[in-house]
Amino acid sequence: MGKSQDTLLNAGTLWKYNDMGVDLGTSWKDLNFNDTLWSQGNAPLGFGSTAINTTVSFGPSSTNRYTTTYFRKWVNVTNPCNLYSKILFNIKRDDGVVIYVNGVEVLRSNISAGIVSYSTFSTSCATDNGTVWQPFDVATNYFVNGNNLVAVELHQCNLTSSDLLFNLRMIGSKSMAGFESISPNVQNQTFVIPSSHTFQLLIKEGRRYTVGGRVPGRADFTGYIPINGSSEEGYLNINHENTPIGSVSNFKIKFNTADKLWNIQSSQPIDVNDTDIVKLYRNCSGAITPWGTSLSGEETRDTFDLNGDGYLDAGWLVEIDPVTKAVKTYNGGTKQQKLWAMGRMSHENASVASDQKTVYFGEDYPTGCFYKYIANNPTDLSSGSLYVLKMDSTMSSSGEALKSTGTWVQVPNNTKAQRNFVYDAVIGLGGTIFNGIEDAEIGPDTMIYFTSKAFGKVYRFKDNGTGITNFETFVGGSTKSYAIQHPGGNSNLAWGLGNDNLAFDNEGNLWVFQDGGNNYIWVVKKGHTQASPKVQLFGCVPTGSEPTGITFSPDNRFMFMSIQHPSVTNTSVMKDATGNGVVFNASATLVVGLKQDLGSNQTKISREITSFNLDSPLSIYPNPANDKATLEFVNLQRGNFKIEVYNINGQLVAMPFNDDVEEGIWQGELGSELSQGFYFVRVSINQQVYTLKFIKE
Repeated sequence: MGKSQDTLLNAGTLWKYNDMGVDLGTSWKDLNFNDTLWSQGNAPLGFGSTAINTTVSFGPSSTNRYTTTYFRKWVNVTNPCNLYSKILFNIKRDDGVVIYVNGVEVLRSNISAGIVSYSTFSTSCATDNGTVWQPFDVATNYFVNGNNLVAVELHQCNLTSSDLLFNLRMIGSKSMAGFESISPNVQNQTFVIPSSHTFQLLIKEGRRYTVGGRVPGRADFTGYIPINGSSEEGYLNINHENTPIGSVSNFKIKFNTADKLWNIQSSQPIDVNDTDIVKLYRNCSGAITPWGTSLSGEETRDTFDLNGDGYLDAGWLVEIDPVTKAVKTYNGGTKQQKLWAMGRMSHENASVASDQKTVYFGEDYPTGCFYKYIANNPTDLSSGSLYVLKMDSTMSSSGEALKSTGTWVQVPNNTKAQRNFVYDAVIGLGGTIFNGIEDAEIGPDTMIYFTSKAFGKVYRFKDNGTGITNFETFVGGSTKSYAIQHPGGNSNLAWGLGNDNLAFDNEGNLWVFQDGGNNYIWVVKKGHTQASPKVQLFGCVPTGSEPTGITFSPDNRFMFMSIQHPSVTNTSVMKDATGNGVVFNASATLVVGLKQDLGSNQTKISREITSFNLDSPLSIYPNPANDKATLEFVNLQRGNFKIEVYNINGQLVAMPFNDDVEEGIWQGELGSELSQGFYFVRVSINQQVYTLKFIKE
């Protein structure tokens, strides 16, 4: 399935053109060029073809035709750098074309490299005679918010060419990271995200697994593991950051292309052999491996050995197989193992390199250091060499490195005693303390990124094998602010503290979840630097909660995340992509996407309303209903349409719909989110109120 798109310029629209056979030099493509005397006509423009809408002059004779014809058009594009990942130009050209946006060349087709003048012929005569759309991707940074000048020069292949044709359409390619920032706010009881996006509640604390009890709370790392690379079928392995007993949930999920919703096919807690590894403890963040498993970090240093195997039971990375739904065994053995060789500490994060051997991770502790682990064999993390990062200078009190280089110091990890107390040993080895490393990610630029929660920074560096270079603060800082454009205007917004989960989408944008402050979700766009920032504000999670997760589907259409420990007193009802009401009063796991990609419009509008009784415009059927009913409303005027459901005690329990609608027949589902009982359904539009009784059996 392709990405969501907006048509910015339709084919066949009106263009200004100059077909006088005059060399216009280079100023004709500039913003301030005066084209008031140019002719105009609808595309396709050209001559010598039945597909032409507007015929342009070909020149003095059939053996001495004009070499170049010029075209100009202003195109209004709203917030292109934020809303779109790229602009697609579809071009029909006979023969060669050069296109400029706001005076800058953005593409050429069938024109050789080098300086192009009026007398330049195309590389060859177009074999398709301009009948085939030629696609080209153009970066959004060539565009500005508002009017943009598209200027085109069309070149013949020779002076006797019998035809000429030009047509162009522009499409804005939308993606998960294409949005207008939300207005800065403090937490309220709802999940605030851009109006271009929506979410679907997948899992909520306390719901029953299909096998084995109920879903625990404190959902943290939310790892989507595709089945055979699919963006529409996979597993979700979810860590639960509970103490003293942690856990990992396994959900098999599948996307329904008909209603554009995700369904849970099976669910259960992962299997833990208490003889082998006792149990899991405070499972926090983690990673997805290139071979299709997940890593879960135990964020604790609790000291006990209940099974007497010589390994202290808590404080390890653990590998989970989503297919077997169990902690991994290694080297053909049957005994479950935690990843002992990677050391015991307050684990919370990991990132596995494409070599399937190298893992980067840090310790979420005030004296936490940053590590590299290199497994002896690909896909087998049970044995390998461990290193700690030692910077070539101390860190300042604000968390800045005085030098940008460092070395990897090997950490002894051969014996159980060495593995049990890695976090102590590295301090003696000179490991640099970063104070609360919440996450680590390998960027698309191959640089290593990691967070410091206490300093509010995301760092990055280049790993050169035995050492590192180019260490710097990539984004953030307790005193750093960024200019944010949002629906309410522009704000200089403080970044704050609490950097937590990180993830790169497949376009190279870095998503940063924060635990603390306003618990924001930031997006650091590709190309960002501290000197030239490209930062947007995507979301703010409900009162009492922090955003956790985060992974993406391979095609980047869907973002999987969780909302941890929202306030149990939250009562506000939100509508998710299913059309059902959601209250964020317990930990929840969500999938987020563009509205075009997630959920179908539950309203069905028709202007054929004459056959209905307009004295009683509201109906619910069947009523009573065993599962869900259809609510139908005949609406004679556009306006804000709201549905509220109250229980017999007069308490609001659901708000299935609250949005603007046009006149016509509105239909939607009611009842699937309700328990058995007696309800009053209240529908209001433009101060008119209608109420019906509804029974859910």
